Amino acid sequence: MATYAVGDVQGCLSELESLLKQIDFSSSDRIIFLGDLINRGPDSLGTLRLIKSLGDQAIIVLGNHDLHFLAILFGGHQETKSDTLTELIEAKDAEDLGQWLRTQPLIHYEDSFDALMVHAGVPFFWSTQKALSLAGEVHRIISSTEETEEKDGLDYRIFFKQMYGNNPNYWAEGLTGMDRYRAIINYFTRMRFLDFEGKMDFSFKGAKESAPDSLTPWYSFCQEGHQTRKVLFGHWASLNGVTGREEIIALDTGCVWGRCLTAYCMETKEFLSVKSFKSNK
Repeated sequence: MATYAVGDVQGCLSELESLLKQIDFSSSDRIIFLGDLINRGPDSLGTLRLIKSLGDQAIIVLGNHDLHFLAILFGGHQETKSDTLTELIEAKDAEDLGQWLRTQPLIHYEDSFDALMVHAGVPFFWSTQKALSLAGEVHRIISSTEETEEKDGLDYRIFFKQMYGNNPNYWAEGLTGMDRYRAIINYFTRMRFLDFEGKMDFSFKGAKESAPDSLTPWYSFCQEGHQTRKVLFGHWASLNGVTGREEIIALDTGCVWGRCLTAYCMETKEFLSVKSFKSNK
């Protein structure tokens, strides 16, 4: 039995199928998807159907593109010019896929490996327990049912209508309501650079080498030697899998941009990749 973590698929179904063959994925294995299952690639519908069909063998954490699809489906938002979600949104099983997707968590903890799985990252000021607790607050809303809505006043549709925004770009325990939930979501699904106060920056999207002096990759604040937990994340294709930290593992290797789709075996610490079919055209 093997446990694999896989970076951003983003609708690259053919590459995902090829990767599953390469790792010889079997009924005794598990696979953890680090968010952004869909969007920008050619087959978001097929990708979501395949991952859903894996059942309990697949563990998913939500990424910003997955949340974007849910915001369109349930929150009344519109596709953008760069989206490739039309086929998925118009599919007969779109509602079923969306209802399944919104029950997935923002982060996942693998106790046997002391590893957190997340889409964008975990800020240095949140312990593992704190991160899981905060992710649970948001999960409770986006996975709400009629019963919990009646009991607690939670409504995932209203949540998705109000989800978007860059503010607040910092964390404070006193944050409440949508400000609190938005900050949690943005740290887990959109974070790349932080300033020296731990505030997120969404304006700079270039390579870390060309970042302003005031900005630092989020994982650089995690003190080497004091960080015992592993953090596996996607989201940041321009890193191309390189963080310079053994315990901070980046797995978005830019498949949708023509590079490759990568899996990491938790037991052997081996990286396995397939080239994007886009690069062969």
